[in-house]
Formats: sequence, C-alpha cells, structure tokens
Amino acid sequence: QEKGRWILAPHFDAHSEYEISGLVDGKFVDGRIDRTFIDERGTRWIVDYKTSAHAGGDLEGFVDDQQLRYGPQLEKYAKLMAVGETRPIKLGLYFPLLGAWREWEMETARGMGSGASFDAP
Repeated sequence: QEKGRWILAPHFDAHSEYEISGLVDGKFVDGRIDRTFIDERGTRWIVDYKTSAHAGGDLEGFVDDQQLRYGPQLEKYAKLMAVGETRPIKLGLYFPLLGAWREWEMETARGMGSGASFDAP
C-alpha cells in the first residue's frame, strides 16, 4: 500500500521503535514510537501502527474510535518530541491490514512551551 511505503521510506531523522521518556505535565512518561521522521515539507511525523481487526461496515467509525483510544498516547509522545522541535508535528494511525490511515496535527506540541522534558537514547 502506498501509505505504508511512504511511512517506511527513507526520511530525514527517521527512527523505528524509537524509545522516548521524560516529563509531560509533571508526570513521567515513557514509550516506544513505532515510526517517527521528518518529511520533505519539514513536518515531524509520529506514526503508530495498528493491526486491529475490524469486521463491520463502518470503517470510518472504527478508525474514529481508535483515534479516541490511542490519540492521547500519541499526543504525549508529541509533547516529548516537541521539546527538541521547532517544526510542526503531525500524528498518524496506520492500519495496514485495513488500508486505513488517520492523521492530525498536534497544535499544542510545538516548541518548548509544551510542558515536557525529554530523554532519548
């Protein structure tokens, strides 16, 4: 699928299974970002792969639910990544088995004012 090839293609500052930790809003957060990179427009992407099964007809509703479920986790990662970034940050959920993709921009995750501190290996 084209979206999957784009996500995995060589990009500037690309990392897979990127471990990240630090403080977000005074709480310690750690995790592993499935894929992060900077695209040709200078946008930082944070992408999470989901292999969730879906057997219903409302694929859009299912993806909406998955964004509600996993969005806060991605937003925490974006806040951590924003500490070292001045560029826009976009978040994405990719469902390779379903051919589905959801993206959104993390407006509050720009620059140093995100309330986060950052540690990376």
